[in-house]
Amino acid sequence: MHLISLTSHSPSAVLHSLACSFRESDERYLVVLTADKLQIHILKPQGIDLVCEQEIWGQPRGLIQLETSKHLVVALDIPQARILVLDFDPRSTVLTVHHTSIISPLAHRPSVNFSGVFASDQSLCASFYSGHVKTVEVGSKAPYEIKESDLRVHELAIQSMCYTLPPSDKLVAIVYTDATGRGWVIGRTADGMGPSPMLPEKELEMIPDLVIPVRIDNTDEDDTYGVLMFAPYKAMFLKTGNGHMEANQSTKGKGKPRPSRNKSEVKADIQASMVTIDVPYRDVAAWTQVDGKHILVGDSLGRLYLATVSMGPQFTMVCVLLGDISVPSTLSYLSNNILYVGSLSGPSQLVRIFDEIESTEGSVSRGKKKQLDDEDTHLEVVVELNKNIAPIMDATLIEIDGSGQPRIALISGDESGGWLSVVHKGASFRELAILDGCGSLENVFPLKKYFDEQTHSYLVASTTTSTYILSLADSSVSLLPQGELSGISRNETTILASNVALQGVDAAIYVTPKKVVLVDLIAGRAISSWKPPKGDNTAAALDTSSSTVCIATSEGGLFSLNIQPAGFVKTSEVSFKSKPHSQVSSLAISSGIVAVAFWGSNEILVLLLSELNKAAQSTIQEPSAASAVHLSNFGESQMYLIAARLDGVVVAQAITSKGELVPNSRRTVPLGAGPIHITTMTEPSGVRVIAAGKYATALSIANKRLSVSSLPLLDVCALATVNAPGIGYSTVYASANRLVFGQIEQLNMLNISKYHLGSDTPLCLAHHAGLSKYAIGCVRPKSDVLEERHFIRFHDDSTFKDLGQHKLKYSEIVTSIGVYTHERNSYILAGTAIVNPGENEPLSGRIILFAQDDENMMIKFQASQDVEGGVSSIKQLGARILAGIGHGVYLYDLGKDEVTISDPVARWERGYIVQDIIVRPNMIVVSDRLRSISVIRFIERTQISEPDEDMEAEEDSTILQFETIAMDMRAVWPTSIEVLSDNKTIIASQTDGNILTWELEDGNLESRAAFHTGEVIHKFIASTTKSAAGPRTVVIFVTNTGRIGTLSTVDDADALQLTRLEMKMGAAIKGLGGIEHAEWRAPKLLHTGTKPPPRRGVTDGDFIKKFLELNPGEAKKILSAGSAAETIGPAEEAQIRRCLDAISMGQ
Repeated sequence: MHLISLTSHSPSAVLHSLACSFRESDERYLVVLTADKLQIHILKPQGIDLVCEQEIWGQPRGLIQLETSKHLVVALDIPQARILVLDFDPRSTVLTVHHTSIISPLAHRPSVNFSGVFASDQSLCASFYSGHVKTVEVGSKAPYEIKESDLRVHELAIQSMCYTLPPSDKLVAIVYTDATGRGWVIGRTADGMGPSPMLPEKELEMIPDLVIPVRIDNTDEDDTYGVLMFAPYKAMFLKTGNGHMEANQSTKGKGKPRPSRNKSEVKADIQASMVTIDVPYRDVAAWTQVDGKHILVGDSLGRLYLATVSMGPQFTMVCVLLGDISVPSTLSYLSNNILYVGSLSGPSQLVRIFDEIESTEGSVSRGKKKQLDDEDTHLEVVVELNKNIAPIMDATLIEIDGSGQPRIALISGDESGGWLSVVHKGASFRELAILDGCGSLENVFPLKKYFDEQTHSYLVASTTTSTYILSLADSSVSLLPQGELSGISRNETTILASNVALQGVDAAIYVTPKKVVLVDLIAGRAISSWKPPKGDNTAAALDTSSSTVCIATSEGGLFSLNIQPAGFVKTSEVSFKSKPHSQVSSLAISSGIVAVAFWGSNEILVLLLSELNKAAQSTIQEPSAASAVHLSNFGESQMYLIAARLDGVVVAQAITSKGELVPNSRRTVPLGAGPIHITTMTEPSGVRVIAAGKYATALSIANKRLSVSSLPLLDVCALATVNAPGIGYSTVYASANRLVFGQIEQLNMLNISKYHLGSDTPLCLAHHAGLSKYAIGCVRPKSDVLEERHFIRFHDDSTFKDLGQHKLKYSEIVTSIGVYTHERNSYILAGTAIVNPGENEPLSGRIILFAQDDENMMIKFQASQDVEGGVSSIKQLGARILAGIGHGVYLYDLGKDEVTISDPVARWERGYIVQDIIVRPNMIVVSDRLRSISVIRFIERTQISEPDEDMEAEEDSTILQFETIAMDMRAVWPTSIEVLSDNKTIIASQTDGNILTWELEDGNLESRAAFHTGEVIHKFIASTTKSAAGPRTVVIFVTNTGRIGTLSTVDDADALQLTRLEMKMGAAIKGLGGIEHAEWRAPKLLHTGTKPPPRRGVTDGDFIKKFLELNPGEAKKILSAGSAAETIGPAEEAQIRRCLDAISMGQ
C-alpha cells in the first residue's frame, strides 16, 4: 500500500520569535519561527503584516539576530544539525542564505537538556550534542566573512548557556549538573571553551533551569553586568562586571576595559555579588529584557510578570504580576508597550502593557514579590493572531450532525488549563435571519423591482401546487398580498422566475407548467405570454445577456424564445421525440451554450444556443439522472458543466467554448442523497457555485483548480442567492419548515470550535457515539502547591454540557479511556494506574465502568476492578473488555445480571510494558514502550468432554486464550499505532518523528514504509471514508505541534508517477540552506546511532502539490530533466495533474 502524506492543518505552535530591524530600513520587524515556517512581519500602526514566509525543512532549535550585521540565524536539528545565517532584504522582501554551518555529525549523543543557539553581537554559539559546541564569528562589515570552530566542553549535563555582557568579553556562562546532581556555573572563553578567570567555576545552592545575561542601568555610575539564574521559585544574580553600553545598543554592546584582577579577587567579588532571591513563579517559560531596568517574564501557568532590577548597592528585583496571557514559548518586546507572545499551547497574542503600573515602595532588599488583587490587571490582549490547537494530546473521529462528514474531536492544553476542540474542514455558515412557517418549498427565486437596482425586492417561493411572494425591505420579510404583482399566479407551481433586461421596461420572466409570462414589475401585470404547442413546460433556463429563454416540454420539445418588450419570439426549436426517453429534467444556459439533462436515459447533452436543431456537440452518460444542471465559469475563462444527480452526487465537467468536453477534467462530489439544488454566489472574493441537498458543498476556483469545500447545511429543499435590504449578499435556503438567510465564510478552511476545560489539563479522550458523550481524562493541579488530582469528565457532544465527573483516588492517575457497546449495554471505560513513591512502574491500578443515568442523562460510576499494574489501554472485544496492563494483555467478562467485572479470563504476556492495543476482526495489535509491535489472535473454542461409563457426563468447557501471530523485534519505541482499512497494514509512529508500516503476510511482519515527519505523532485515527475510485484517506494523524495530517492511498499506476515526480522535484528544489528533500524525509533513528534507511512507501504530498503552482516553463524543465528514459511525457504529466487535483479536492 503506497501512501501520500498531506497536511490539513499546519503546525500552530510558535517556537521562537524576535523583534528586530534590518539594514537599509528604519522599520521594525517581528520574526516568528514555527515548526515548519519562518515568517517575517512588519510592524504597522494597525498591527503586523506578513512580508516574507519561508518553508523550513528540519526541526527548528533556535532563532537569533546578529547585532551589527543584522543577519538572522536559524538553528536546525534533523536531518543534520546546522546553523543557517540568513540575509533579509527589506526592499525586495527576499530571504537568502549567507552561510550554512554544519554543527556536528549525527553519531554524537544528543544533548539531554540544553539544545539551541545563542548570540552576542557578531558571535554565536550552538550546542546540540553532549560535550560539543559550535562557535561562529561573522564579520561586522561586508562581505561578512565567517569563522567557525568545533569545540569540546567537559560539562555534559548542561542545563543552560548564554553569552555574558558586554559582548567584548566573549565569555560563555554554562550552568550544568555533575554526576552527583549538584548544580554548578562556569565561565568559558568563546574562542576555545577554556576556563575563564572572569567567571570561575562555582557550586550553586540550587539547580537553575535557565541562565540569562542582564544589564542594569545605574544612575551616575557604570552599568552593571551579570547573569540571572532561575530555579523553581528562586532566582540567583551573579555579577560579572561593570561598563558602559554603546548609545545605539539597548541590551548588548561593548564595555570599557576593566583593570586586571587576580583570581582570588575575582572569586571574592563574585561571592560578594551573588544574591539569591525568592520569585513568585515556579519556572520561566519565556523572557525578554526591555531596557536596563525591566525584564518581562512569563511562566508555565500563563502569568506575565514585570521584574524591575536595580543595584543599590546590592542587587534587588521586584516582580509585579501584570496579568494572564497564553503560556509563552517566546516573548518579544516590539515598541510602545506592545509585546508579542508566542505560545506552544495557546494563541499567539499582541499584548499592550499599561503605563500606570504602581511603583513599588519600601525596602525590597534581596528581592521582593508584589502580588496584585485577583481582579487587578496591567495588560490588555489586543489581538489573538492564530487559533492554536497544539499540543494535541489525543483525538478521535466523531459524527454529530448526521452530515456523513466526520469531524475530529481533540484535546490540548498545558499547565494553565485545557481545551476540547472539534475540527472540520469546509466553510462556515453564519445565519442572519430565519423565517419560520415556510413548509413544503421546492424553489425560491429572488427578483429586483428595478433591473438596475442592487438589492432584491421580492422572493418568489414555490411549492408543488402554489406560489407566494415575499417582500424584502429594511431587514424585514412580509407576505405580499395577491393583489400586488398579479401577473405572477399564486395558484400553480413556479418553474422559473427571473429579471430580464429589456429596453424601457423593468420586467421579469415567469414560467409555470402551462405558460411563460412576461411581467411588468412596476405595474404588476402580465405583458405577454407563451404557451407550448403540446404538453406542459417541465424545465426552463434564462440567458440574461441575450434575453433568451429555453423551455423544455413534456412532449420532448425544446424551444428557444427571444424576449422582447412586446412579447416572445421563437428563434429555434428541436424535438427529442425520437429518443427512447425524451423528457427533459433540467436546463442551463450560459455564454451561448445549453445543457440539457434527460430523465430515464440519464444523458446530458451540450448544445449551442444558436443552433438547437443541430446534433449535440457532446454527450455525457451518467449512472443516475440529473435533476439539476448548471453552467459557470467561476469568473474565469474555463467553463464548467455542473450536474446534480438524483443519487446525491454532484458532477463537475470542464467544457470548451464550443461545448466540447475537456478530457480528464471530471470531478465528483457525493452529497448523500438527492434532489440537489444549485445556485451561484458572486462576491468580491470570487464566484462560488453552491450545491445543496441532504448535505451541501461550495465549488470555487483556487490556484486555477476546482476546489470543493463542505458547507454545514442539511436537508435543503430550495436554494438561491439574494441581496436582501439590510442583510446584504447572502444565501437563502429552505429546510424543513423554515427559510434561512445566511452568509458563507472561510471557504475550504478548518473550522475550530473550542470548549475551555478550565484549569484541567486533558490527557486522554474517547467519544461514545451511542450515548453522544465525550469522556476526558484530566489532571487538575492544586492551587499554589505541587499536588494534583486526576478526574474523568463527561460532556455532551453537541452542547459541551457538563454531565458529571469522577474523582480518582489520591496517587491514582488516569491512563486510558475507552467505549463499550454490546446489545443494550453502553458503557464508558477507564483505566488507571496508582503511582507510589519508590516504584519504577505502577504495580496496581483499576478498570472502571461508567453508564448513563436514564433519568437525568448524567454519567455515573457503575463498577470497578482492581488490577496488578497500570492500565495503559482499554478496548472492547466482542462482549468482553480487553486491557493492556503492565507487561501483558488481559481479557475480562462483564456480569450478565448486574454490572460487575470478572477476574481475568485470558492473558498474554509481552515482557515489556504494553502501551496500546488496536482491535480488528482478524487480529489484535499490541505496541510496547521499549521495543515494537506484536500481532496476536484471540481464540475461543469449546472442549467436548468424553463421558466415563462410571461417571455422569460432564459439561463442555470453553477455552479462552491468545495466540501470537507475529512480532517485530526491533527497538522502534512506538508512540502511536493503528491498523489501516485493508486489515493487514499496521502503521506506527516513533519518538524520533518517523512513520513506519508493516504488512502481515503469512504470519510475518514485513517492513514496508519509512518516512520522516519531523514531529511527534500522538495519535493515528483510522479513516471512515468509504471505498471510492481515486485517492482515499486511510488514516488521520495529529502531532505535538498542532499539525493535522492525512495519509491517503492511490493505485499503483498513480503511485509510480507521483514517486517519479517527487524525485524530479527533489532534484530541482532544495530547502532553505540547501537541504535535500530526500534527506529531510529519510527516517531518522537517532537512538541507534546508525545510518538511517532511505525513505520508502510514502510520498510527500505537500511537496508534490507545489507542482500545480509552477509556471509552465518551470514545470517543463523539471519534467524533462535527466535522460530520455527519465523524462515525464505529456500523457504522464496529464495523469499526474489529474491525480494531484483529486488529492487536493479530497484533502
